[in-house]
Formats: sequence, structure tokens, C-alpha cells
Amino acid sequence: MEYAVQRYAATRPWAKRVGQLYAQTVQAAEARAQMKDVIKRELERAAQVFEIPQATIVCELALAEAWGHFARHGRVVSHLDGALAAALAHTRQPSNLPDTLNLPAAAFFLHVPGEGGAFIAHQPERRALLLTMVRMGFAPDGVNWLQAADQVELARVEYPGELVPQLENVAADWQGLLSAVLNGLAMMTQPKLELAKGWEASAPAEWVAEAAHPSCVKTRQKARSQLLKSGFGEVTFCRVPELADGAEYASQGYWRRQSFGADKAHSRLVWVAPR
Repeated sequence: MEYAVQRYAATRPWAKRVGQLYAQTVQAAEARAQMKDVIKRELERAAQVFEIPQATIVCELALAEAWGHFARHGRVVSHLDGALAAALAHTRQPSNLPDTLNLPAAAFFLHVPGEGGAFIAHQPERRALLLTMVRMGFAPDGVNWLQAADQVELARVEYPGELVPQLENVAADWQGLLSAVLNGLAMMTQPKLELAKGWEASAPAEWVAEAAHPSCVKTRQKARSQLLKSGFGEVTFCRVPELADGAEYASQGYWRRQSFGADKAHSRLVWVAPR
């Protein structure tokens, strides 16, 4: 399983119930309260066998809330393709996010190859984003979740506004992933970005082909059901066609702000790619 969201669903005993609570409950606050009760019962049961540090409890509650919003809004996964992720790794983090964001869902998971990813929840009424970041190697195979020592890092970003003072409390060892996530969010506003929906790379090619059968609806439905039941997910791949795999960059890319509209009252970001 390539994505942290899949590993979370496979390893946390409450994942299915938390997803149902957030998807079925009208008010997110009510779902949050019920989610805490579900996790409390599971942790009390586990505490009879294992010692559970307070840090683990805090981490699991943060992950559960991020997972709940992810489930509530359609379980959308966006994947920066390898060439784009490499180019963004050589791009300076924007000083501000755009005035207007272009996000695939109100809550989704952004996967950054080689780094990890982040659950992202949008609060448009507050013009804010909540980021729950997880590293590559989250929930490793064959390791009980209580013993995996999975960590998360939380960040809240308001836009527009200077990012540096908002993010000064993010731990240094998370800054690389944070920069990749912010660059990815800014990239979603760029017209040159292409989005292609498909199944994750490890999905059986035969099933994927049948899920895209050009004429038989039953074949498509059956293959789709097989893929989902086997744990494979649909993913939106984000790519820029002009970027080459394995490219080497001698200079950093950066973001510049461009004013537009009446009296130049609005602004947007323009990506200057690394070279």
C-alpha cells in the first residue's frame, strides 16, 4: 500500500467507524465528540496490555480527525508525480499562498513521493488550511500501530498572509515536507498543471483495463468493485508535461506574485520553474 491513508485504514481498529461518523453526521463537531469516545474505548482496551504514552494519544486523535474529514469529503488523494515533486523540491517555498485556492476537495490527502504527505482540511470561512503531516514509512508493515511510533506534525496556515511567522513553530525536521506540501498547494493554481484520474500504480493492470472498459458497464462496475475491495484507490495524478523524469537542476525555482483585476486589487502566484 503506497499511501498513508491506506495504511491508516488498514492499521487503526477505529478507522472504519470514524469514517462512518464523519460521513453520516451532519455537524462535524458532533462527529468529533463521538470519534473521541470511540478512540477512548479502544485505547482503554489496549492499555490493559500495552503502556500508551500521552504523545501517542495526542497523535492518534489528530490523525483520526484528519482521517474523518478526509472520509467526509470523498476520500480524495492527489499525487504529485515524480518529475513535478523533484522540480518543486528545487523551488523556494512561496512567501504567501494565493488569494484564491484551487483545491480538489474541502478535505483531501496530498502525497509527495519520497517525503510523505499531508491531510489537508480547508476552512474557507476562516481562509485557513489545517495540515496534518505524516512521513514516508507511516504505519510500516508487520508492526502493531501501538509500537510503530508514528508521528504527525500539525500546522495551520491562513491565506493570504506571510507564511514564515505562521510556521515558525513547525519542527525543523518537518520543514522539507512542509515546503513540498505548500509548493504543491500553490502548484494547484497553475494553468500548466495537468490532472489525470487513475488507479494507483500497484493496482493489477488487468483490473484497471476492465475498469475502463469502453462499452460494458457491468465489466467496469465489477472491476471497480474488485479494486476497491482489494484496497486499491483512485488517485488524481498531478503533473506538468514539460518536466522530464530525472532532470538535474542547477538553479532554484521560485514563485512571483502577479497583480490583476480592477486597480490590481487581486493577485496570483506564477511559478518560475528551476533550470
